[in-house]
This record gives sequence, structure tokens and C-alpha cells, in this order.
Amino acid sequence: MRRSTPRAAAAALLAGVVFLLLPRPQSAQAHQHGAQAHEHGAGGSDAAEMAARETGPPRLPEDSPLIEVRLRERDREAEIVIGPVALPAGAPHLRPQVQLAELPVVGWLHGFSWEMRDRDGNPLPDRLLHHVNVIDPDNRELFSAVPRRVLAAGRETSSETMPGLLGYPLAPGTRVLVSAMFAPRPDQSFDEAYLHIRLPFTPAEDPGLVGPFDVYPFYLDVMGPVGEKEFPLPPGTHGMSWEGSPAVDGRILGIGGHLHDYGDWIRLEDVTAGKVVWETAPTVDGEGRTVGIPTSMLWWRGGVRIRKDHVYRISVQYSNPMDRPAPDGGMGAIGGILLADKDAWPEFSREHPDYIEDLRNTLEKPNEADHAHGHQPGSSGSG
Repeated sequence: MRRSTPRAAAAALLAGVVFLLLPRPQSAQAHQHGAQAHEHGAGGSDAAEMAARETGPPRLPEDSPLIEVRLRERDREAEIVIGPVALPAGAPHLRPQVQLAELPVVGWLHGFSWEMRDRDGNPLPDRLLHHVNVIDPDNRELFSAVPRRVLAAGRETSSETMPGLLGYPLAPGTRVLVSAMFAPRPDQSFDEAYLHIRLPFTPAEDPGLVGPFDVYPFYLDVMGPVGEKEFPLPPGTHGMSWEGSPAVDGRILGIGGHLHDYGDWIRLEDVTAGKVVWETAPTVDGEGRTVGIPTSMLWWRGGVRIRKDHVYRISVQYSNPMDRPAPDGGMGAIGGILLADKDAWPEFSREHPDYIEDLRNTLEKPNEADHAHGHQPGSSGSG
């Protein structure tokens, strides 16, 4: 499969680009390795790294009964379906076991869209989905050695599509982990709910006159690449940040973010150069609650240059107006797409402690006692 092209050629072809990768809570134990997470100077622990080195990477799921992958070659679209899940009225958030599937596509992925449906295909409320992450366990992230986040969506994340001349390359046998969390409604039950994720693609055997240019998703989180992604948010103004360096040089073509309620702003800085790369504030409703995060299309200036010999900082600020901790806590994440200069990615390793611990968090979090599970067809309830 053809690799990345020079940035000058790609910049002229960009339009409406962003591919959001917004990580979600993963582990009850925070851990940062190889960089630093800060809340007015707070640091992490080496315990998780030691455990990871001792035990090795966890096994991927062998039985994924709640996932189905459908291919519509004529429409050039793949679809991932998660379900059915039972969502009783007033129940706590539900996080089924992580599902594993192989994508029957060789070519380029151009984005995603999603919706909730019932068994008969009728639309259900979008707010039944809290978030979903699609993760590639066989490739690494830009800023760390953890499994690559291919896409993510949540309540404030609209469907995202790249132009046909840009695409995330999919090799034969590409596997994905799908980690979803659902949010039952307080006054309405849904016995069988399904999440549908549509993935438009260009097949490698028919790329057109000019095949897509390879671009890669990336994410950054104020809590670092491994561990818990939420942090407590007591009354008053509070900040959190994390610093790290990318694995390769390249240009950011599109960027967006994720904040909870009472977020003031989220920012990406080039610490080495002493300049702000990107900053935005959330869109809020009449009560000051976050309803969306603006995304930025950076194609008009040829993208934003990032360098592997520079240090970058993601930071977030919250102002909690209540006299008690905010119920949803705080989060701060940035996702986007990168046009890499060349193919000199670091060697992928399943033995890296960050890879091991992040994959363990991803797979084991849904099995904690405070999370319910989806049910298979024909069962009488959540298992």
C-alpha cells in the first residue's frame, strides 16, 4: 500500500478535514510513563510499569458475541454493529465487554458516522450513547506506544468525514477493538438497543485516478497516554496538563477536542518553540453546560508543523461554580489527523509497558463490578 506523500501535494487537496479520537475513562488507577501529567505538580507511579513488565500483554477477546461487521461493497461502506444491549430506565451507565472484529477492507478509511437503533432499524435517542472508541491493537499512537485510537465518538461528537483524497490506510487483516459505554435514560427503557458505526472507504483495488494520501489519527490527553482519563473537579478553578513528543515529524491537518461541563478552554502548545498550536473554548447551553467543542480545519495554511525533537503540552482549565465537586469530573483530550513526513515510525512493540498497561485497562475496565453488561440475542436480560 502506498505511503505518505509530500505535504505540499496534500495541502492543496484538503477540505473539511477532522478525524476525532477522544479517549475515555479506562482505569481506576492513574499512570503516566515517559512524560509527566500535572495538576499543580502532581505525578504518577511506577507500579503499573513494573506489573506490566512482569505479566506481559493481555490476550485479546476470543469471543465477541455483541459485534457484527457488515460490508456493502457497492456503497463502499463498512458497518460495525454493537448490540443488542438492554438499557433499563434509570440504570447506571452500561459498558459491555470490549468486542474484537476484523475489518473486511483493504484500502483507505475516510471517517465515520453513528446512530442508535432498535432491532427493527428504527432510530433511538442519540443520548443513549455516552461514547465509543475504535482501537487498533496492532499499531501504536503518535505520542506514545499505546494501541492506536482509530476513531471515537460521543454525545458532542458529530459524524466526521475526510475528503476522498485523504484516508487512513487499512492493511489486510486489520483488527479493531470496540469499547462502548451507553447511558440509559431516566424515564424510558430500551430492551434491545444497537449502536451502528458506518465507515466509508476506498478499496485498494479501485483507488481512482489519484489514490488517497495516507493520514494517521492521533490523540493527546491531559492525564497522559495510560490510565484514568477523568479527574476530580472540586469547586473553583483548576487545571491539568501533560507533556510529550511525537514519534515522527509531520503536519496536523485537522484537530478537535473533548471537555466536560464547566470547561473553560483546552490548548495545545509547542513548549520548545514557545507558541500555542491550537486553543478553543466549548460551546455551552443556557446553563453553561458543554454541548460541543469546535473543530479546526488547518488545511488552509498547509497544516501545522510538529517535530519529534519538540515537546508539546496539552492543557485544560475548568471553573466549577458549584459548592460541591462536579458530578462528571473533568477531562481534557485532543484528537486529530496527521500527514507524516515519512514512514520512520518507531518499531511497534507489544512488550512496551505502556502498551501492556493501556491494553489491560481497555479490556478489564468493563469487567469491574460497577458496570453492567450487554446481552446476547435470546437472553432475558443483561448478563
